Amino acid sequence: MKNWILIYVIWGCFCMANAQTTTLYFIRHAEKMNTSPNPELTEEGIQRALRWANFFEKIPLTVFYTTLTQRTQMTCSYIATTKQKEMLFYEASGFSIEEICKKHKGETILIVGHSNTIPKHINTFLGSEIYPLIEENNFGNLYTLTIEEDKVTHSLTIHN
Repeated sequence: MKNWILIYVIWGCFCMANAQTTTLYFIRHAEKMNTSPNPELTEEGIQRALRWANFFEKIPLTVFYTTLTQRTQMTCSYIATTKQKEMLFYEASGFSIEEICKKHKGETILIVGHSNTIPKHINTFLGSEIYPLIEENNFGNLYTLTIEEDKVTHSLTIHN
């Protein structure tokens, strides 16, 4: 009987060791200069991007995704630079959380996007309308998705 218990414990430890957690953080770009199609960040936006870099300082981010706009690239670059990592670019229209999770299983990922795309992508992945579009003057939402095997947890926290 003791041998079966020992085998079960070893098997359980082996399975736990092979379980990989993928964590995705989503933020909206920081404050933008104006409503033109591709503005840079304002001084306030640069300060927010620096606060995000400080927030993520102790989080072991390994992958950085941003859209092709200046505001998302600038926001992401302040964070990626602190980790000495390159940014990967994505088109919002073809973006898939499922594909990102397959490609980067077990990694910790930052995705910088837009007020109308972040909630949409998360809701599509979760299969439910949980998160509303981000209000135009809101730049402090942090969405977190954690995927471990078949278990998905998600949260929204507000940072200033």
